[in-house]
Amino acid sequence: MRGNRPLFLPLAIMVVCTIIASLLFVGAFIAWLAELFGSLKLPCLIVGAFMAIIAATVYSVTLKSYFSQIENELSVVYTVARTVRSWINLAATVIGVKESEDAEN
Repeated sequence: MRGNRPLFLPLAIMVVCTIIASLLFVGAFIAWLAELFGSLKLPCLIVGAFMAIIAATVYSVTLKSYFSQIENELSVVYTVARTVRSWINLAATVIGVKESEDAEN
């Protein structure tokens, strides 16, 4: 395998094809269930509920820990920014910069 082959385009094509194949599969499954039940509403509800259960499971198993980690990191960034801002205000007070000049910047 050559090392200078582009990776983005084949990866993008694979993702697009996967999404299209998934949509076609779900559409065909709903059409098949609609033939079985004689109605389109019930198969749409069944497949929608199934997809919602899958999404909730994926969120709770994998994404929840990532979101909590991002929340912790953002909390640290906010705390550091607040501390730096308080030191800047202290330095401005020591130097004698007025509050109105500070607010304009």
